[in-house]
Amino acid sequence: MNEKLGWLREFRSDIERWLASQTVISTALTFINRQALFRGAAEALTRELLPLRTRELSGLVADRLIDFVGSAEAKLSPDERLPLSTEILESSFGLYKQLEGQHSKGGFTSLLASFGALLKPATAESIRRDLSRVRVKAMQTWVKTNLKTTVASKRNVACTESTKAA
Repeated sequence: MNEKLGWLREFRSDIERWLASQTVISTALTFINRQALFRGAAEALTRELLPLRTRELSGLVADRLIDFVGSAEAKLSPDERLPLSTEILESSFGLYKQLEGQHSKGGFTSLLASFGALLKPATAESIRRDLSRVRVKAMQTWVKTNLKTTVASKRNVACTESTKAA
């Protein structure tokens, strides 16, 4: 092992600097993914990163991340909270695709109305309550009014018309 990896010893300080900086980045990402962006996020992130500023480079990385979050949060209204990462969105799209697979015959586009439900915890009671709020007819009208004609439905119409013409 010494023969194969012994050369790494000369990079010990570089690896330690990299690891300290990577720890700052990972901690900041975890903070932003969990907390999102809000007024006061830079201050809270500063407290999170303070013990991780063990080297000059990790301190510089922390300062830049805090500055970035600070400039982004300055654009928010006091009661606003927004995601600063696409991780939640990507996960939601994964759930949405799973839902689509279960309803592939019913049409993908009309499932867009269900997207918001993927972003909050669901219980049997909340599902019962939410389903009782909107009638099927009202939902169908909303889909027809707001989602208009999809590419798939245009393709179906074209196929039907070509079959009739033949």
